[in-house]
Amino acid sequence: MPFSLYDLKMLKEIVLDRNRLSGQLSPAIAQLQNLTKLLISENNISGELPPELGSLKNLEVLGFHQNRFDGSIPESFGNLTQLFYLDARKNKLTGSIFPGISALQNMQTLDFSSNSLVGPIPNEITHLKMLEHLSLGFNNFTGGIPKEIGNMKHLKELSLCECNLSGTIPWSLGTLRSLMELDISGNYFNSELPGSVGDLGNLTVLIARNARLVGSIPKELGNCKKLTLLRLSFNGFSGCIPEELAGLEGIAHFEAEDNRLSGPISDWLQKWGNVVSVNLANNKFNGSIRPTICQAKLLRSLDLHCNDLTGSIKEAFKGCKNLVQLDLQGNNFNGGIPEYLAELPLKILELSYNRFTGVLPGKLFESSTILEMNLNNNMLTGYIPDSIGKLHSLQRLKMGTNCLEGPIPQAVGALENLTEISLDGNRLSGSIPQELFNCRNLVMLNLSSNNLTGPIPRSISQLTSLTGLVLSHNQLSGSIPAEICGGFTNPTHPDSEYVQHHGLLDLSYNWLTGRIPPAIKNCVILEELHLQGNLLNGSIPAELGELKNIRIVDLSFNALAGPMFPWSAPLLTLQGLFLSNNHLNGIIPAEIGRILPNIAVLNLSSNAFMATLPQSLLCSKTLNRLDVSNNNLSGKIPLSCTSYEKSSSVLVFFNASSNHFSGSLDESISKFRQLSYLDIHNNSLTGSLPSALFNLSLLHYLDVSKNDFNGAIPCGMCNVPNISVVNFSGNNEGMHCLSDCAESSICAADSVNCKGAHTPHVILRVVAICVTVTIVAVVLLVLFLRWKLLRIRTLPLVPVTASQSRVTIESSLREPLSINLATFEHALLRFTIDDILKATDNFNAVHIIGHGGFGTVYGVALPEGRRVAIKRLHGSHQFLGDRQFLAEMETIGKVKHHNLVPLLGYCARGDDRFLIYEHMHHGSLEMWLRDRGNTTPKAIGWPDRLRICLGSAHGLMFLHHGFVPNIIHRDMKSSNILLDENMEPRISDFGLARIISAYDTHVSTNVAGTLGYIPPEYALTMKCTAKGDVYSFGVVMLEVLTGRPPTGQEVEEGGGNLIDWVRWMIAQGREGELFDPSLPVSGLWREQMVRVLAVALECTADEAWKRPTMPDVVKGLKMAQLMKPEPHDLQIQGRVVQT
Repeated sequence: MPFSLYDLKMLKEIVLDRNRLSGQLSPAIAQLQNLTKLLISENNISGELPPELGSLKNLEVLGFHQNRFDGSIPESFGNLTQLFYLDARKNKLTGSIFPGISALQNMQTLDFSSNSLVGPIPNEITHLKMLEHLSLGFNNFTGGIPKEIGNMKHLKELSLCECNLSGTIPWSLGTLRSLMELDISGNYFNSELPGSVGDLGNLTVLIARNARLVGSIPKELGNCKKLTLLRLSFNGFSGCIPEELAGLEGIAHFEAEDNRLSGPISDWLQKWGNVVSVNLANNKFNGSIRPTICQAKLLRSLDLHCNDLTGSIKEAFKGCKNLVQLDLQGNNFNGGIPEYLAELPLKILELSYNRFTGVLPGKLFESSTILEMNLNNNMLTGYIPDSIGKLHSLQRLKMGTNCLEGPIPQAVGALENLTEISLDGNRLSGSIPQELFNCRNLVMLNLSSNNLTGPIPRSISQLTSLTGLVLSHNQLSGSIPAEICGGFTNPTHPDSEYVQHHGLLDLSYNWLTGRIPPAIKNCVILEELHLQGNLLNGSIPAELGELKNIRIVDLSFNALAGPMFPWSAPLLTLQGLFLSNNHLNGIIPAEIGRILPNIAVLNLSSNAFMATLPQSLLCSKTLNRLDVSNNNLSGKIPLSCTSYEKSSSVLVFFNASSNHFSGSLDESISKFRQLSYLDIHNNSLTGSLPSALFNLSLLHYLDVSKNDFNGAIPCGMCNVPNISVVNFSGNNEGMHCLSDCAESSICAADSVNCKGAHTPHVILRVVAICVTVTIVAVVLLVLFLRWKLLRIRTLPLVPVTASQSRVTIESSLREPLSINLATFEHALLRFTIDDILKATDNFNAVHIIGHGGFGTVYGVALPEGRRVAIKRLHGSHQFLGDRQFLAEMETIGKVKHHNLVPLLGYCARGDDRFLIYEHMHHGSLEMWLRDRGNTTPKAIGWPDRLRICLGSAHGLMFLHHGFVPNIIHRDMKSSNILLDENMEPRISDFGLARIISAYDTHVSTNVAGTLGYIPPEYALTMKCTAKGDVYSFGVVMLEVLTGRPPTGQEVEEGGGNLIDWVRWMIAQGREGELFDPSLPVSGLWREQMVRVLAVALECTADEAWKRPTMPDVVKGLKMAQLMKPEPHDLQIQGRVVQT
């Protein structure tokens, strides 16, 4: 604002909204004593509000919303006694609401929303008797709603959403008889909605979403006759919806999604003559739907997905003449799909995951309005009718996992607006019709797991918008057409399209022949290429190296020949490469570490590679799974890596069996500390086994048989804690167990032959194993053939002894993107609901050890005495069908790392989902940082804090870079870092994040994460990324350094946000004051803290591209840890400072 403005002493009104003003508001504003109106909203003005504003005694209207004001609200505002309008929303104001606010007796509109205000809502605010509009939402208050709220008799609008409020909602709320709009969503009340709300006779809008409300929905709500909008979703309401709600004669929108409501959908709904939309999804409603539901004549949207509803819908919705959206997904509806649905003005029809049977009615496809139809996972049979071509407006069609048969009708080519079609998992036969490629707007085409034959038509080039093509598990023949990349060229796709298969080309398990076309290079946006299980020949085309976005390539089980790499330029994005079971030959290039700098999984087994194994491969900083078995490799296994002098390898799985390796294993194998599977049998290795083997504490499979080893078996090998399979047989006769450990542990087990002698007992055991393997193979083959013929649609939850083999086959065939690490890991345990009920004493609250965003955690002991943590998932996660849940569990079970909380088992029963984890003895990092009670240590010492940071960083790095497909956590926070009995950090809840793959773009309607840890870009992009996890981890490091929570703590400077406060302290030159007072104030440990602070600040950069990757974070923390403390520091700071 120009200073000349302040010379206009007689000025009464300033209105400068929506300009480009910047800078700060000058104290010279006090010169305008006649000012009655000051409106400067939607500018870029920053700094603190000048206290001189409080001297403008004639001011009546003050609005400065959507600027960048920070600091606290000046107490001098209490002098503005003429003020009746104050709008301060969408700034960065901190501190508490000043007590003198009660002096503003003329106030009618007060808006402090979307700031960082803290402390309790002061009782003084309830003294504003003339107030009509009060908005305090999106702040960090503490405590509850003041009981005196009932004094504000003129209040018409009250918004307290996302205020961090808790406690009981006061009964006095019902005395606000003038109230028309009430929003209490996004709080932590853990109490009932009081029946006094039924006294709010003028209420038109009640929003209480995600407010932690419990108990039953008060029947008194039925007295609110003027209510038009009622949102009660994402709470803990239980019982039936009271019949008294039938009295809501003005209701237009009703939402009660994701509660624990039960009972039938009764007559209260039919009496709502004005209702437009009803959402009752994710509850436990049961019974059938009666046709009387359509007496709600104006009903346009009905969402009942994921309930226990049953029966037929033959007549249920016939009279709903205005119905536009119908979602019945995830229930138990049966019978046929009625034809009358085509006569309704439906745009979205969602019937998946039910038990619908019969043929597809021809008239269903004559709708002139339908945009999206999902019939997945039912028991539909028969042919797809030709009338499908009449759905001219259709954009998305999903009819996968049914029993449809016959050819794909040519009429499908008339669907010009179609962007996605999924017909996978049926019994469709014949060739792919040429007419299908007239659907020029197709983005996703999935015809997998059918009986399709013939070639892939060259006219596929017409699908120029295609970003996902899945034709796997069919009987397609011929060559891969060069035109396959007619799509896969446009990095953007329609804004309206929710694409789950971006950059995926899957032609696996067909009868394709010929060469991989060089034109594959034109698939510029390709991220995953699956060609395994075909009859492809020729060499790997050099053009494959030009795919700059490729992450996974699987060419295994073909007849490819020639060299491994016909290119030399680095493929920076490639994480998984599978070339096994081909005829590839030549050498593995010495520069493979440069060509594949970020490789995580590499399978070269069962080929004809020769010469030596490049050292750059075993010394890779990213490789965690390597299989070079069944080749002609020779020379020494290069385990000595100079790059690991100060760190260890991340290799988890190494199979070099059945080659010609020679030489000995040296002690450098100790650097491979993550190894859990080591198979080097059937080589020509010599010498004695290195004692460093027993330092591999994670090792559970070791096979060194059929070599020329001699000497003593390292005694420590017998006591590796996780070892389950060891084979020393077939070595020199001189190989023996030491006498002092020959009778202990593994060395005494039948599975180990210490001396390598082929005793009759061993021979019998080998024969028994061979017979068992043969039987298992036959059983698996029979089950596979049955799957191919019958296309199993449902997966009943039965004891593991009856279903385990089917689960294994189903998950392996339905998860082409998951690398099956479970082949060498312990299988997950499947618990019954009786096991869960017994262990938790029927969910007795005494066993509760925590509540998280995903569910409630019970700490219990299993019958054998083992302590476990049972997580009972909240209802919002119960939408997964049985098959999807089991597949997700199998994926989680494959993720193994010593800094991750291991999943032991799971249970699924009806709508309930339970995860069983290893119990973490010392609770969460958050508890140790902030629970300063008498039962816990006062603080963790700095060396342990740094070790916890580093270990957690290793775990998160493994999720991002060590597992294929990579995993985004999405809710990284201190309460999700647990500490085991040795105070070692373990990241929890990682398996509940969505996996980065072509099946998932991570676009969601709700921002994942927890307040204070969410990166700024999430609110704009709604997209979870690895850099978002880095930001959240940076906040965790700031918590460790400062001892402060990310939000909610009262601060006088910099804001109630931890990151803003740290930045403010540094800007003021006070960085020395921001560290936790319990930590040392000088010495090298303080220097370590300063270095970790620098890493944390890089992680919390506002721009995602400026943040480091997790390997960079690990490197920075490791450098800090290598700084040695001075002797006097060791005397001051122990492991833990006790109370």
